Amino acid sequence: MRQRTYGGVGSPAREGGLTRLKTSKTANSLNFIALYFLFFGWGFVTCLNDLLTPIFKGLFSISHFQANLVAFAFFTAYFIGSLIYVMAAKFGVNYFERLGYKGLILLGLALSTLGCLIFIPAAAYKSYELFLSGLFTIGFGFTFLQISANPLVLITGNQETAASRLNLAAGFNSLATAIAPLIGVYVFYELLQVKGNSGNLKYPYIILAGFFMLLAFIIWKFLNTKEEYSASRETGGKLFALNHLNLVFGMLAIFFYVGSEVTIGTNLVAFLKDPHTVGLEESSAGKLLAFYWGGAMIGRFLGAIALGKLNISSKFLLMILVSGALTLFMVYSVGDIESELSYYVIFQALAILLLLSCKSSPRLNLLMFSIVNIANLIAAILLHDTVFAAWAILSIGIFNSVMWPNIFDLALANLGKFKE
Repeated sequence: MRQRTYGGVGSPAREGGLTRLKTSKTANSLNFIALYFLFFGWGFVTCLNDLLTPIFKGLFSISHFQANLVAFAFFTAYFIGSLIYVMAAKFGVNYFERLGYKGLILLGLALSTLGCLIFIPAAAYKSYELFLSGLFTIGFGFTFLQISANPLVLITGNQETAASRLNLAAGFNSLATAIAPLIGVYVFYELLQVKGNSGNLKYPYIILAGFFMLLAFIIWKFLNTKEEYSASRETGGKLFALNHLNLVFGMLAIFFYVGSEVTIGTNLVAFLKDPHTVGLEESSAGKLLAFYWGGAMIGRFLGAIALGKLNISSKFLLMILVSGALTLFMVYSVGDIESELSYYVIFQALAILLLLSCKSSPRLNLLMFSIVNIANLIAAILLHDTVFAAWAILSIGIFNSVMWPNIFDLALANLGKFKE
């Protein structure tokens, strides 16, 4: 966001063209707690979409292509919301600027709450279109959460640890995506049995609406960023930033990264239950989603450690401990995992070695992790009916993990005042 005057919690400092909040350690801690709750919340709901795809396919007797409209509706809202935000900045509509970081987060939570509540009439009338409208509204709200929360994590605290903080925040987001399939499978398939009763789909989303309202209260109460809008600022600066090639390439990279990550997650259950692959039951395949999204969680926590200030031996030991603890947590949560889990452990070991060898270079890290993911996809295609193919696909989550923070960091490099 552009230059602001912050009151109540301190004045802004400028480091590298980015307005940085100068707040007390206590205020920073409260900010981080509130923001990490936020990252967790939107990650949890986003991952539930992967379970809705096969559920809707069965409920409405639609094609696999039509079922993929779940992800399309949700993430199209991101594009439209972002376009509205950029066009408003270009043409001098200062509504979003006046809201500030905190106001944008509250707006996003209000829209997301509304989207969850749309599930009530959608379930009552068994309307696929209404369900998609609810998902679109949730995604539209998440757009404003992304726009405000991500830079807020970067500017709150020391610049040297900004990338590490963003990786940690993304780790909490991925923690939610790791446990969401487990909770979702239990709630959707066992507790509510929505495969035979679409009317029960409203109950989880009523609870999620309440959760978003609780998040809004936490943000309103504890997020310490009181802002004053200055109408004298120049307009159109954000669009001018698009003249910088690193930002343009960053946008394209984010587009392809998110597209591939979501496409794999959306179709993973269908792949794992297909009789021509490993032929799992739908509920079992849904549980294994935890290892795909859980891999992103593990990788982001490992990335946060790799970017820290510890010596390499301490990083290596801590990364092994964190990797082992989180893997055991997922195994315990999912249950019934056989010895083939060794493939997953090997991929984690490879990720640790690559993170340490890249020496905090985001470019090299992106290159190496992309090569591994390409190899995993080729292996999954050629060996599609083997257990290794399943774990190769699931392990892509590990190597997707730090792509978004690294792309975000590289896209904003050398933008000066246009980072604001």
